[in-house]
Amino acid sequence: MSEDVQLSKVCMDFGKFRAVNNVDVTIKAGEFFSFLGPSGCGKTTILRLISGFMDPTAGAVKIGGKDMMGIRPNLRPTALIFQNLALFPLMPVWENISFGLEVRGADKDTRRAKAEELLKLVDLHDSADKRISQLSGGQKQRVAIARALVCKPKVILADEPTGALDSRTTQEIMELLKDIHRRGNTLIIVTHEQDIADQCERQIFLRDGVVKTAAEVD
Repeated sequence: MSEDVQLSKVCMDFGKFRAVNNVDVTIKAGEFFSFLGPSGCGKTTILRLISGFMDPTAGAVKIGGKDMMGIRPNLRPTALIFQNLALFPLMPVWENISFGLEVRGADKDTRRAKAEELLKLVDLHDSADKRISQLSGGQKQRVAIARALVCKPKVILADEPTGALDSRTTQEIMELLKDIHRRGNTLIIVTHEQDIADQCERQIFLRDGVVKTAAEVD
């Protein structure tokens, strides 16, 4: 199950600085979409606006046709994979993955079973009891992806999901994201790498918080 995401003339100001300027984009339900642009162009801010970590200064963010203004992240049908992953170093892998279920009151057996199911999906079936410090960068990214899936979001957001990985691991993560997309999720990534954006179904380019056309980019 997926939902469409609509940004209607969205602006985001930080004091006198406008990080996102009049962005007007509709991402179709079930689409694999990317925001492409250099550092500081507003990509991450847009993900945080969609996921509810901030509300726009002006304009509207709608998911499935519903205005998200004032709706907290845990009440939105979204999951955000942070650029720094934000994994819990003192928890084993399976508890990291199932944390969202714990917050919702699921018992330990239910959480463990769901975590092991997702570990198979991301090809880490033997890592449930490992510490985060025992994992490689690519494995940590897989754990973050599994954690994003645990509460069955309709929209998955990923901030530079391949930014710190070598070329081989980058492509492995992209293939995993494509597989997850084929399962029915709306998937939105931000990246500064053209070859990553080219693997998505559609992309738009951002510069200084403004959507640019192909002609303007060239």
